[in-house]
Amino acid sequence: MKLYLVRHGETDWNVLDKKQGTTDVPLNEVGRKQAEKLREEIRDLEFDVCIASPLKRAYETAEIITGGRYKIMTDKRLVERSFGGFEGTLNKDWEKLSGGVDTWDRKLNFGGRGMETAKETLARARDFLDDIKKRYAGDAKILVVAHGSLLKALHFEILGYDDGTNFHTVYFGNAEMREYNLE
Repeated sequence: MKLYLVRHGETDWNVLDKKQGTTDVPLNEVGRKQAEKLREEIRDLEFDVCIASPLKRAYETAEIITGGRYKIMTDKRLVERSFGGFEGTLNKDWEKLSGGVDTWDRKLNFGGRGMETAKETLARARDFLDDIKKRYAGDAKILVVAHGSLLKALHFEILGYDDGTNFHTVYFGNAEMREYNLE
């Protein structure tokens, strides 16, 4: 099975460097252009299914990159990691607001201000992957359009991790696509 993971296009909150999380921020014009560019780059790829986060920025990205060729299914498990009370804050203020906590530290498993913990995000990603492995044939090509932190969780659930893994080594840019083989 081939899994194609795509992060949504740019939003105004990306430009402002704000934590978006589950806040339903739409694409901006640059984000739409990024999605159009990706559509051209992948125009020769055929997918068996397209699954997107129901948040506007991911769903609209999926609509643009598929160009109406596929019915887009949504899955709540693909919603971005909730940053709770930190949503809408500037990333540069993270140190002061959180005490500099590493939100991907699985031992610490920080969930302050209603934030979804790293373990919860990884479990949600694992549940999604387990489900699609059961639902689709081994040669299926699946397009997934979601969000940075959730895609990071999917990446590590596919490739593996341990207590020493630095989750900050993986970053998906806006409208970036990566291909994975699932066993």
